[in-house]
Amino acid sequence: MKAFAILGMIWAGAAGAQEIVLPSGLTVTLHDVIMDAAPDVARFRFLAPAIDPAGAGLTYQAVAGDFQVLCDTYALPALVQAGQTVAEIVITLMDRPVLFGDITPEATQYFEPFGVSTGACIWEQF
Repeated sequence: MKAFAILGMIWAGAAGAQEIVLPSGLTVTLHDVIMDAAPDVARFRFLAPAIDPAGAGLTYQAVAGDFQVLCDTYALPALVQAGQTVAEIVITLMDRPVLFGDITPEATQYFEPFGVSTGACIWEQF
């Protein structure tokens, strides 16, 4: 239920998915937001068709700094605007839509977790 409120606030006034251009040059669109009650986690999953660990597209190293930007300037503000608090935010970049929890070996996905403390995203190494 919370995810719908957050998505509604993010997409309010927007016609379709909003493209976000990141410092690496990667362009992403929000795919979905998954709110987990236990543990208290918000998962912001973004489509990023240009990522590719084989090097034909952008590697993890090329986009590593984008995770912090997405947490600081997109995910955390959306949660604050929706009046939601969580202990952790997980940012996912995926080259194609993937159902959460499904094993999809042909898909490329990068993940980074962030703790939320004093209104800031704090990177947490897996």
